[in-house]
Amino acid sequence: MYTKKKWLIIIRVFAALVLWFGIYKGLAYLADTYLSDRIPEILQMLIRATLIPYGMAMPAAYLIIRGMKKAESDTPFMRPGFANLGKIFLIQSGLSFIALFPLSVLLKLMHINTPATTAEEILAHPLYYCFLLLIFAPLMEELLFRKIFFDRLMVLGTKTAILISAVFFALPHLVSQGPAQVFYTFVLALSFGYVTARTRKLWPAILLHSLSNLYCGIIAAVWPKDKPLFMLAYFAVYLIAMPAAAVLLAVFNRKKLCLD
Repeated sequence: MYTKKKWLIIIRVFAALVLWFGIYKGLAYLADTYLSDRIPEILQMLIRATLIPYGMAMPAAYLIIRGMKKAESDTPFMRPGFANLGKIFLIQSGLSFIALFPLSVLLKLMHINTPATTAEEILAHPLYYCFLLLIFAPLMEELLFRKIFFDRLMVLGTKTAILISAVFFALPHLVSQGPAQVFYTFVLALSFGYVTARTRKLWPAILLHSLSNLYCGIIAAVWPKDKPLFMLAYFAVYLIAMPAAAVLLAVFNRKKLCLD
């Protein structure tokens, strides 16, 4: 049963999330409005994606939850080795795409366009997107969601912290990337929270986040889909092989993956 104290913890962390996202999007809008004709495009992109959300918005959000009680995971320790992280990557990649694909298809059939980074954008600024998606975003997003927020939600218990932090991670993507991304990022965040709780370290989640951005972000976006053979290969990997591997690994490793 949730007491008033527990609800206040959730509300306070949620308020920090809302403040972070509000400042981030508000200042990003102002930057687009007043800097677009004054500075180079790539510099504007860097300011919008790095300085504003994490140099300005994140410190403001931290002030709301500063001083809150923290707790540590009570789950069995898991060594963050290659085998364990490899299995978790396969599971998260397959299951997240299962969560993403049906709604994405439905939205396309309804001719509803959702924001997404295109292959053209990535190929136009490859160094920027590699830095942002593979290094900066995984590091800073995991610091915010799986450290600053997660440590305070851990007071509610490990399973609850993983679940709520995953919801909080998915919600901003509803605004920035559309409804399909909510389910996709929710599944990924469950994995990131899980590995953080089991290993007691942040870097495994950062690594898995980076690999996810590479697999479902960069590679999926630039994959050539204009030829039947490449399209068949895409479906074979993303819709058959990886989901099947994810389900099999989750079933046969369910005892090792258990949080209890």
